Amino acid sequence: MNKLILFFAFDVKDTEEIRLEKFAAFLVSASCTLAGSIWTAMYYFVFGWGLTSLLPAFFTFIVGGALFISHISKNHRYLIYAQIICITYIPAFIQWSIGGVFDSGFVLVWAFVGPMIALMFFSIRQSIFWLLLYIANLVITVLFNDFFVRYGHEVAENTKLFFFIMNLGFASTVVFIFASYYVNAAVREQKKANKLLEANLQQEIVLRQSEKLATLGKLSAGVAHELNNPAAATQRGVEQLQDTIKKLEQAEFRLGQLNLSTTQLKSLEPHTQRINQQAKQSIYLDPLTSSDREYEIEKWLKDKGVNDAWEFAPSLVNIGYNIEELSGLAENFTGEKFPIIVALLSNMYSSRNILEEIGKGTGRIIEIVKALKSYSYLDQAPIQSVDVHEGLNDTLVILRSKLKAGVQVRREYAEDLPRIEAFGSELNQVWTNIIDNAVDAMEGQGEIILKTYRKDPWVIIEIKDTGPGIPEEIQSKIFDPFFTTKSPGEGTGLGLNISHNIIVQKHKGEIAVYSRPGETCFEVKLPLNFEDSQIEG
Repeated sequence: MNKLILFFAFDVKDTEEIRLEKFAAFLVSASCTLAGSIWTAMYYFVFGWGLTSLLPAFFTFIVGGALFISHISKNHRYLIYAQIICITYIPAFIQWSIGGVFDSGFVLVWAFVGPMIALMFFSIRQSIFWLLLYIANLVITVLFNDFFVRYGHEVAENTKLFFFIMNLGFASTVVFIFASYYVNAAVREQKKANKLLEANLQQEIVLRQSEKLATLGKLSAGVAHELNNPAAATQRGVEQLQDTIKKLEQAEFRLGQLNLSTTQLKSLEPHTQRINQQAKQSIYLDPLTSSDREYEIEKWLKDKGVNDAWEFAPSLVNIGYNIEELSGLAENFTGEKFPIIVALLSNMYSSRNILEEIGKGTGRIIEIVKALKSYSYLDQAPIQSVDVHEGLNDTLVILRSKLKAGVQVRREYAEDLPRIEAFGSELNQVWTNIIDNAVDAMEGQGEIILKTYRKDPWVIIEIKDTGPGIPEEIQSKIFDPFFTTKSPGEGTGLGLNISHNIIVQKHKGEIAVYSRPGETCFEVKLPLNFEDSQIEG
């Protein structure tokens, strides 16, 4: 079959559709040309109708010649027009020359192939024109039936039956060949379409998975960065604490050897309480003021015979000591006692301060891990009772490394916002896509406003940014698959499409965008329970 398709009027520039069209024209015309040859021989040699036999011969010559010309010129349109014109008119002339409707044995059945060929290759309007010509031939045959019978050939009953069977049989065969070809072609095209659709669906699934992995990759990088800072700070704190505890133990040992009085020991209690308080809430001083005070205290300590004064001065400044307070301390602990007390207080503050920093670092790690677990809804059922505010906050924690460059976040949360039944992790994916796009649009500088409120039967979430806005001509396209305004390689164009499907298809909600220069707002409407019966706005 493929070799036949490539044979007739072959042109390397032809599309697959044109090649199939050429083959169909060849198939019908070759069949009709063969039938015309048979009819020519039968009329002339069997029935001896000399002039009448010229009509099918004329048809065979024109259509056969058109076949040759179309093949040489590689333009099958010549063949199509020759076939339609000849098969519409010549069977009518044959029928009239033989004699009427019944005497001719319905030769005009062949003419119906003309409108079918027109329908095959042309528009419906053009096909109707040829159908009307065919009907006109039928009308003429009926109206002038007596005239055609009177001046036509006398045909015996057996010949009429023979004509009837042959014409109806051959014409039906040609139509059957034509129809079977197109049915098979349609089946093949449907199979191709199904395979293409399946391939496209598979590709879309892969791309959607790729988009999810890309989002996961960005989130993982952000989370890793966020975890790295407190983890590194905690590690440094542990290393520093080891050295500080060693120095503190030495100072305490030396203090024990001083045999301090009960009064002196009690006088140290306010200082230790002060250290514990200041370790949690350090005094803020600008760098210049802090440097001046450290230098002043360091010089004073050296005058008092304190070795390593440069090491103790910063801690004493952070505790809040001044020269006057230290002078009072020196009066209570004279001689060799004062340097030991200074070392004790300084190392006590350093150890407390380092412990506080380690606590903050581990607390930050716990916060991120908790937010990540809550964000992904690990160890929970697919559908949960979801706190929308918690999901938004968890998303902000996950994206903190991207936000802190210069993006301010303002929360306008409704205090009475109810929980909703939803796919929690997938909603968080929506918040991530929208907020991440907003940060990119603002180029890391601007404000994001998160607003929530209830408007029965919806819970409404608005995510606004102060970016340049979305051009009006593309606002209707942003939820289309593979549509993106980012540079090649920076986005798949599936983020907002996936978000749209999650909100609309999975949660029976609504998502819309409103944008103008300087402000873009994504509005998400979610039902309290998407599994309820029909949700209407």
